[in-house]
Amino acid sequence: MSKWMKVMVLGLVTLLALSGCSSGSKNVATNEDEQEVMRFSVTLPSNGVDNPNSMVGKEWHKRMEAYMGKKVEIDYNYIPSSEYDEKVKLMIASDDLTDFFVTPLFYDTTEMAKQGQLLELAQYKDLMPNYMNYISKVKNGMKRVTDAEGKMYTFKETSTPRFPEDRGMLIQNTSAYRYDVFKENNIKIPETLDEFYDAAKKLKALYPDKFPVATKWNSLRSLFSANHIRDDIFWDGEKYVYGVLDEGYKEALQYANKLYSEKLLDPEYTIDTDDTLKRKALNGDNLMWLTQWFTTPGEYTRTANDGKIFAVSIYPENPKYGKAWQEVVNGNSPDLGWGAYGVSSKVKNPEELIKFIDYQYTDEMIELITWGIKGTTYTIGEDGVPTFVDSLKTAKDPWLEGDKYGMRASRNYNPGLQMVSDARAFVDFAATDYTVFDGKYEEVPIEKAKFLTSLPMPENEYVPSWLSEPSIQLTSDESQRISEIMNPVKTFVTEEQAKFVAGKNSFDNWQAFIDKIHKMGNIDEVLQIYNDAAKRAISN
Repeated sequence: MSKWMKVMVLGLVTLLALSGCSSGSKNVATNEDEQEVMRFSVTLPSNGVDNPNSMVGKEWHKRMEAYMGKKVEIDYNYIPSSEYDEKVKLMIASDDLTDFFVTPLFYDTTEMAKQGQLLELAQYKDLMPNYMNYISKVKNGMKRVTDAEGKMYTFKETSTPRFPEDRGMLIQNTSAYRYDVFKENNIKIPETLDEFYDAAKKLKALYPDKFPVATKWNSLRSLFSANHIRDDIFWDGEKYVYGVLDEGYKEALQYANKLYSEKLLDPEYTIDTDDTLKRKALNGDNLMWLTQWFTTPGEYTRTANDGKIFAVSIYPENPKYGKAWQEVVNGNSPDLGWGAYGVSSKVKNPEELIKFIDYQYTDEMIELITWGIKGTTYTIGEDGVPTFVDSLKTAKDPWLEGDKYGMRASRNYNPGLQMVSDARAFVDFAATDYTVFDGKYEEVPIEKAKFLTSLPMPENEYVPSWLSEPSIQLTSDESQRISEIMNPVKTFVTEEQAKFVAGKNSFDNWQAFIDKIHKMGNIDEVLQIYNDAAKRAISN
């Protein structure tokens, strides 16, 4: 080989060697970058605010980076709250999920688990000490977060106590009334369904071009509660039953049909959104509501700011059944909220993300998310409990003022991963509500109303039977079987319910309706599954 060729070969070898080293260095740099930065994606509901860049949102991110010991980059997919459930269901159907997401409300994740879409969380128990510690404080906590096989597919929202253990009834749905109109026309705030009907008739006579009655969420739940049933499977105190088959369900629809046929119930109740309800309320198109979220009427009053008073009261009763059951939730001991949070099985860094999520359940993060910045939005009282600063509590609209900082207790913000909160903050921060309980009008935050805070818990006549249902655990096969039977039945019942109320189906056809439900699915099998699970839970 010539000297020139030797030089060429040596140069080529050197070049290849350098190329190899360069490539290796690039890989090392990439690995180092991955080690220095935590990246994941999330899907969350939003009220149209900039959660990540609020004061609390920024502080949350800063503390999470300090805890993780590295930079954290989160790809947020915010969906408007009113569209959230339907859009996430589409994401589930197309298997196009982010690493972390809030499941649709009350969504059955059994099929997702079977399809392998969800990360099974129980295998990471050792990496979630804070979450497991909280669950240990909740009555039947582990049973409520795992299935019959001990598997865990979602994290649960937490709910800390806001009342003493033995008294104070927390209701999150109410009936509501234009109190100023009722007072001006000497109409009693209804305590019974008959009084509700009579009030609606009087208002119709006064305002013939209006539909006096409306309802939130297209829901007739207050009528079902008055008759001591639900339009679903529920615990009746002794066993699980299907409320649609109960005579009380038919009676509730007959009452709704009476309101509808006499043009008392707004015919758009099945399609009304939160926005249309608010517009109609402020315009005076509706004057009484079968069901409302408990703080919404107070918001209406402050928004109107013109003498209109939207007052809340408990659901009216049907004397045939006694006191109307109220939408009572546990505010007296550590509990789980409605929210459930899934982690995609495709996540690239499960251990790291589990560690990140678990830190949300620490006292530090619960306090930050809910109360905001110590010294800026809250201080610690002499009793050692946080309390908001006076400038927030004395504001005309504390929630709106709180939005300037973006903590969970304000109106629109929900910083972080939206998993945790300290319920005491909602009581401390509560804006004025306009209430009529036990026939007495009072301007006070509903959670401080004397009537509700003085009631014994859980033993009082307003508490529904399902509040004491056993903590059942279903196997994946049992859950799937229930879904197979009940999903088409629920769709059919929802459609027919609207027809009965609107008079498009005659109550003379009621038995045919019940017969078709039984033909569509084996309801007895479903109830057997539930009641067998109840026996297992009670025996344990």
